[in-house]
Amino acid sequence: MEYEDFIGILMPYKKLSEEFRELYSMGFDFMGGKFRLTEDVSRMLDATLHSHFDEGGVEWIHWFMYENDWGDKDWSNLKVINSQGEITDRDPMQSYGANDSEGNPICYSFESTWEVVKEHLKKNN
Repeated sequence: MEYEDFIGILMPYKKLSEEFRELYSMGFDFMGGKFRLTEDVSRMLDATLHSHFDEGGVEWIHWFMYENDWGDKDWSNLKVINSQGEITDRDPMQSYGANDSEGNPICYSFESTWEVVKEHLKKNN
């Protein structure tokens, strides 16, 4: 798999999720109604991801999509617990949700997520 393939999997899912959200705001429920299309689409995405990535890669992709809001989440306004157990403001230099072992931000964009998850590609791909 190459980066273009990775984008080709995630971007249609992102677009479809946004369209489902917009349709929901108009009164169409594809999550809990008769036609649970969001569940089916999520299962298809997960099957595709699991066919290419090990569990660690899938978890990072899910984190990027759901926890980090596709890289759009503003982590700088969240509080953190420091080593003394005190709640403090997040260090502006660490305003991304995930960092590598050297403290560099990771999984904050499609490109940076690819850099992490390409190491989790299954060997037969």
